[in-house]
Amino acid sequence: MVVDMHVHTTIGSPDSNLTPPRLLEAAREVGLDGVVITEHDASWDRERLERFRQESGLFVCGSREWETDFGHIIVLGLRSDARGIERAEELRRLALAEGGFMIIVHPFRFFPGPSNRLFTRQYDPSSLTAAELTQHPVFELVDAIEVLNYACTQKENELAQEAARVLGKRGVAGSDAHTYTEVGRCVTILQRVVGSEEELIEELRAGRYHLAQRGSSGEYVPLTFATP
Repeated sequence: MVVDMHVHTTIGSPDSNLTPPRLLEAAREVGLDGVVITEHDASWDRERLERFRQESGLFVCGSREWETDFGHIIVLGLRSDARGIERAEELRRLALAEGGFMIIVHPFRFFPGPSNRLFTRQYDPSSLTAAELTQHPVFELVDAIEVLNYACTQKENELAQEAARVLGKRGVAGSDAHTYTEVGRCVTILQRVVGSEEELIEELRAGRYHLAQRGSSGEYVPLTFATP
């Protein structure tokens, strides 16, 4: 089951030009079975989400990419309509209370420059080893690390992969799609079909999946990255 775990649309992400109909068209074109819609501002309401599921025939989760003091974090499985959370520790408490699954996304984007969200206060972060980088407290709070993101450079993704190896954390992949052509570029391929967000979380926790990137001819090329 091929799932893009990181997609933004015009419904809840001002920086996206991907409308829901275009998302559906793109998903069908590249052979996706499901998408996790991770808006910046607010998750889709239940009525819109269910209508899109029925119209698309896709497995669809409505999530959110939270902007926190420890970078951007996607949380699956939140049942409450939480708003205004800015601290990663507070988000963790909510996730634990509701059975949520937290993913730190693009943790090394723009690293080691001043625009990187995790290490702006660190003197000469480029001198740190992978083991030293993983001492950042955010990695203790999350369940998984996004290790393959289409909007990141190869070096940024490789740093995320090395951090996951050092920590023994699960790694996931998502396109971070904001446009039609970005949908399905990086995917998480589940070993079995799931029908709910709870089942998706179960598969992620168990590590019953692998990661892949869509090649130039449209095939999905597995990432050589062993999750624990």
